Amino acid sequence: MTWAKRRLLHPIEPLQHALLERQSRFNAALVSWLAQLPRNPVKESREALFPLVAPVFKGDEALGWRLSALSWQGEALLARQQAWNRAAVEALVAAAEVWPRWTDPVIAQCTALASGADVVEAAWGRQKGRMASVFWREAWRRQIAFHHAFAEALKRALGAAKPKMLLPTPAEYEAWWTVHERASRAPAETVKSTQGPRFSLAVPAYETPEPYLRACIESVLAQTYPDWQLCIVDDGSRGSGVEHVVRAYARREPRIVFERLARNVGIARATNAALAHATGDFVAFLDHDDVLAPRALEVVAQHMADAPEGEVFYSDEDKIDAHGVRHAPSFKPALSPDLLRSVNYICHFLVVRTRLLQEVGGIRPGFEGAQDHELLLRLVERTQRFHHIPEVLYHWRVHAGSTSSDASAKPAASEAGRRAVEEHLQRQAEAGTVETTEPGVYRVRYPLVEASRVSLLLHGGQEGTEARDTRELLGRMGYPALEVRAACTAPAAEAFSLLTAEDPRVRGVLIPRAGGHAAMLNALVRESSGELLLFLERGCIPAEPGALEELVSQVLRPGYGAIGGTLVREDGLLDSAGWVLGVGSGVSPLFAGLPDPALTVLGGSRWVRNLSAVPSTCLMIRRSLFEQVGGFDEEDSEAGCAVALCARVRQRGLRILGTPHARWVRRARSLLPPLSPKEWERLRQQALPGTAGADPFYHPGLSKEQADGRLLGNG
Repeated sequence: MTWAKRRLLHPIEPLQHALLERQSRFNAALVSWLAQLPRNPVKESREALFPLVAPVFKGDEALGWRLSALSWQGEALLARQQAWNRAAVEALVAAAEVWPRWTDPVIAQCTALASGADVVEAAWGRQKGRMASVFWREAWRRQIAFHHAFAEALKRALGAAKPKMLLPTPAEYEAWWTVHERASRAPAETVKSTQGPRFSLAVPAYETPEPYLRACIESVLAQTYPDWQLCIVDDGSRGSGVEHVVRAYARREPRIVFERLARNVGIARATNAALAHATGDFVAFLDHDDVLAPRALEVVAQHMADAPEGEVFYSDEDKIDAHGVRHAPSFKPALSPDLLRSVNYICHFLVVRTRLLQEVGGIRPGFEGAQDHELLLRLVERTQRFHHIPEVLYHWRVHAGSTSSDASAKPAASEAGRRAVEEHLQRQAEAGTVETTEPGVYRVRYPLVEASRVSLLLHGGQEGTEARDTRELLGRMGYPALEVRAACTAPAAEAFSLLTAEDPRVRGVLIPRAGGHAAMLNALVRESSGELLLFLERGCIPAEPGALEELVSQVLRPGYGAIGGTLVREDGLLDSAGWVLGVGSGVSPLFAGLPDPALTVLGGSRWVRNLSAVPSTCLMIRRSLFEQVGGFDEEDSEAGCAVALCARVRQRGLRILGTPHARWVRRARSLLPPLSPKEWERLRQQALPGTAGADPFYHPGLSKEQADGRLLGNG
């Protein structure tokens, strides 16, 4: 607060304290009940909160302050505050009634809370509210911030909030890259002395600010690898600035080729014009205002020497602002076809064999803003020889209006990406509906031609609540072709007998206490008859309608073996989005402990992902495949048996998938028992052969202690 504001506000500080004392009590009560949302008794929460919605005390003591407030037109503000408080209680109660599922009406209530958060403006209108803020806006500043925070927290508790950004600060990131890039640096002579490929860099330019264009060109001139060609095409810029700058460079550097188009034809055709000049073995794509790391081409050439069969190479990237500050790194997994349908995670730095690029037809016009995503989808249709380079070789320029700063800045680009995925499915003869879940992020809904019979195999959970948990789960599922086999001990057998009498689909399976986890799961399979098996920890409930249908639609796709859902704790934090191997004791739940949803260095928790393994907490597999791979190995531990099963599935050339569109609330908070070093070494050779224990769907630059996708590792 400025000195002038303090002078103006000083006379009303006692009034501010008196007014907000009551409001502060309401805020605290609201937060307390929000924290109890999973167990919130609807009637009790309404009865506890409604008496507190009035923002001032009634009675003689408060009356004097209320009259003072009236003299400053405070009555309208207090009325708006009370209305917001009442709406907040109603939204919280509505959320408790539908939890853990969110419904459109409840989300609409949350949105209305956020829209009405500025009660000062709501009380007096936009113009007058701004003038009144000399006193009242500063007095209510923190309260308005609380309104926004509560609305977002309620949406997050229901799983409908925007992703929470969990990226390192620029200072944290600089500390990391300073160490890691120095450690990875190799003598440039290593590549210069060998015969490597020639790179043609394609750069479409249009109205590029001169400092950014020069920085882009200088980053190519600074490359430690010498065999390159820079092809720049000016896409009909209105001025001559781009041409003037590039021709000046081209006069001094014969490796630079320049063409100016007579008119603006769009980025796709301009890129193709640049490709027409390419004479290299590989084409590398570079935007006109972005910057390459000095060793970018050298590092790519080194990886090409190690993987001579590779046809598409891509690296990690970060963003760079106008002051040259690097931030927001994007670390990527190995080729993940389903992740690529979900989002263009590859993006930059992209290098493609020239012959392959010509075969697929270059860049397609009509997908401007997502033309690189559309190209990648055509490339993955042609080849699986993608090679990920786990180094930051590309710095993506951030400026106002660019998709690097905010994907929502160009909604047409997001729609172009959706159409690109849609046409990709059509070319692959795959049925599916493509939806945009947020700008640049997509969901493919695969159809259920018919309801395959599912055996729901319930295991684990809290003893003594077996029948109750099963009854609650069935009440939340509408899948027609379902049978339930639930592991139980002798004390629960009678309760299950009663439940079976109510619902013949349900049967308890008596499991000896002496048996292990894998033996229990195999026993459940033997007692079931469904063509699809869903292993689910008892106590898990679907977070929204359609969770089971999502698993079924994914597991029936040709080429897919085991499917896992996303597990969310009762407090709204993620429990698991699949498993990462080679982290912790050998297995670590992906994104555990993060808010749902979250955006990390490894990407978003709401992106469909290819994985190395999924836990038996929520795992669907076809019965025929389960039997072909021998079921669970009963000599393995609880975690080990799922890792081994998924490894045998992958050895058959089938994919493991984790989908965030099948979200389950996991009530149990049991920790995953660690693998012994001996068991992990055996599983590593089986699950990650030839990778030195590194999970291809994780990243070597991230934490080796926990796979939260956020902590930068030490090596």
